[in-house]
Amino acid sequence: MNLLKNLRIWNNEDCPCGSRKRYIDCCKTKGHQPQELSKKPPNVQIMEMMRKSMAKCCMHPEQENCKGKIKGAHALQNNKIISLIAGSDRHVYMLDPKKQPLLIPRKNGKTEMIIEVKKTSANDATTETCFCDLHDNTAFAIIEKGAPDFDESNEEMKFVYAYKAFIFEYYKQRMGIDVFRASFAKQPVAFKSFMMVGMYRMLQFKIREFEPIKEHFDRELIAKEYSGIETCVVRIPEQIKCAAYMYIAPDYDLDGNKIKHTVKGVMHRLAVTVFPEDSQSYILLSCLKSETPIYERLFSQLKSYPIDKIKFYMSMFLPLYSENMVLSPTLWNAWDDKTKMAYTFYANLNGRDMVVYSKYIGMGLRNAAKSKTGYDYRNRSKIDLFV
Repeated sequence: MNLLKNLRIWNNEDCPCGSRKRYIDCCKTKGHQPQELSKKPPNVQIMEMMRKSMAKCCMHPEQENCKGKIKGAHALQNNKIISLIAGSDRHVYMLDPKKQPLLIPRKNGKTEMIIEVKKTSANDATTETCFCDLHDNTAFAIIEKGAPDFDESNEEMKFVYAYKAFIFEYYKQRMGIDVFRASFAKQPVAFKSFMMVGMYRMLQFKIREFEPIKEHFDRELIAKEYSGIETCVVRIPEQIKCAAYMYIAPDYDLDGNKIKHTVKGVMHRLAVTVFPEDSQSYILLSCLKSETPIYERLFSQLKSYPIDKIKFYMSMFLPLYSENMVLSPTLWNAWDDKTKMAYTFYANLNGRDMVVYSKYIGMGLRNAAKSKTGYDYRNRSKIDLFV
């Protein structure tokens, strides 16, 4: 009943077009605008609009002090992280939603949208137009070019990495709901299907869940206090060939135990950053201190389990959330065609399909943990991020 309730637009709720009028007084009775019709499914139209029209706006809380142009800021630092991965030809491999996706027709009449892994210039990798010149330079100075290597005792460094992983994802969700509203205003009939209303609800829920986190980061940035964040630091004793940032809620811990990350309908996520340095690499997982009890067991495992088990776990779950993962040419070319296809498949999963494959991963982790003969965690999955 609750599911069906969420998959319709109610007369007295704010209209999805963003007018702030009631739906019944705004777009409910509007029909198609013939000149705007498209044969492409609404979800494909939204993806294309996002690719073409991501707004330029500074996400820093002190916007009254903005200076300079809104620039293509890097979520992963170009001169410290991307450069190590890109190598001499200055290219990496990653999903690129800014390029035209493949539209694959299915037997049921629906269209599957696949974003390919593409060779991308290091200068363009993980960039979004979400900070002005001033705040891009000042907010992240402690981890940018010329800054010292990562120091796990430095609370400001850990805070800034967590903030950067969070705010770039917040920006994309904020732009996503704005694009949906603009699309709905043009074609409300096309955007009232169960699938599209479900997408709208998901965007609404995420923004509601993200806002309290943004408020905390904003307060700390303004006060320059960098507190209230708990970070688990995993050190990898070699330079890895990938990097990533994400704001996610993993479903399972290293032993395949379910993580109860959703409390009273609110999902609590981790800001995750994966990056190499000259002789070692790091995986940082951060949450608000108030959320620590949710991830306490996961953090304890990551601090105490053998490095091969951690690599096994990361190779299992990171590809499922790999929208913002960057791969070196060395790593990408080390995989055969089947592995590349598998990685692309995982990276494009969403909704119910993603939930199903997450369950498979949980089962695999449990089976390995319960192996009576002792599982050899050096035997990682086909998609091995640490080759």
